Amino acid sequence: MATNSPEVTDLPELRVVGVQLEAPFDELRHRVPVAWQAVLGRAVELPDPGATGYVEASQHLGGGRYRETVGVLAGADTAVPVGMTAVVLPARRWARLVHDGPLPEVAESFGRLHDWCAQQGLAYGDLKLDTGYTADGTGPHVLHVDVPGTSA
Repeated sequence: MATNSPEVTDLPELRVVGVQLEAPFDELRHRVPVAWQAVLGRAVELPDPGATGYVEASQHLGGGRYRETVGVLAGADTAVPVGMTAVVLPARRWARLVHDGPLPEVAESFGRLHDWCAQQGLAYGDLKLDTGYTADGTGPHVLHVDVPGTSA
């Protein structure tokens, strides 16, 4: 269940360091948990996820394919562990919603956020960001979808 109303916010450039995969949508439910296991198994090699928890960045590549990066937010000077990658999300405007419910319902909250964007006349882009993952699976998630072309 979402605990607040959606809103539009600006975020600075963000860098996610972790495990990356590309797959068709129907494979994500199997492949993303494997990527999470890899990240959590190598957590000591990553910066402390302290403030935001672990994150998942998603980019729709077209044709039903997605690039998922699961890991942590990290500064530009953070070394990327062998076998991991870094992805940079440009500074931009995002629609945001807090999801404070079961993990399997995150997809429904993203759907709610997409619906809200449509109701507001906001075209959303191909990027999603989900912050707030924890090693034990508890806590709220802050969901973001990019809304390019909007102004303050």
